[in-house]
Amino acid sequence: MTHTLKWGMLFTIVMAFTSCITVLTASDYDKKIDFSKLKSFAYYEKGIEHLELNNLDKPRMLNAVETAMTKKGFVKNEQADFLVNVAVLSSIKARADWGYSGGGYQWDSASSSYQWRDSQFGPLNTSKQYQSGTIIIDFLNPETKAIMWHGVGSGFNFDDYENREGRINLAVKQILSEYPPIY
Repeated sequence: MTHTLKWGMLFTIVMAFTSCITVLTASDYDKKIDFSKLKSFAYYEKGIEHLELNNLDKPRMLNAVETAMTKKGFVKNEQADFLVNVAVLSSIKARADWGYSGGGYQWDSASSSYQWRDSQFGPLNTSKQYQSGTIIIDFLNPETKAIMWHGVGSGFNFDDYENREGRINLAVKQILSEYPPIY
C-alpha cells in the first residue's frame, strides 16, 4: 500500500510540473544562411490563407507570432528579408484517466464468490478523446520560398478553451525561443 502511495504521489508531482509546459518544441535550419542579416519579415500570404483555424484562433495565432517576432527585434515590412508561414496540424488522441480504483469486496465470477481487493493507483477504465495539435512556424526565403528555419511545437490541446489566447501566445513564444539557431 505505501509503495503504491509513493508512486501515486510521484506521478502527481510529475504531472503538476509537466502540465505547465504548453508544447514540446524542436527546430531545424539551413546551415548556409547567415541569420544575423535577417531584420524584417512579412507573412507568406499563400500559406496564411490556408491556415486551418477558426476565425477566433487565426487572428490570435498571427498576433502571437507578430508580437513574438517584434520582441525578438524583427520589423514587419513588405520588402522583408524573409517570410513567415504558420501551419497547424491536428489529430484525435485518447487520454487515460488515472486515480485510485476502489478497494473492498468485489464479485469474482471465476470463483463465484466475493474477494477482497486492495485499492490501487493506476489507469482507470475511463478515457477521453481530445484534439492534439502541432504548430509549425517556418521562415522562408522570399524569392525561392525555401525553408530557412523550421520551428515546431507539438502537443497543443485544441479542445481546451480555458485561457486559449494566453496558451496560443505561450506556445508561439516557446516555438520561437528556438530561434536564432545555435551555430
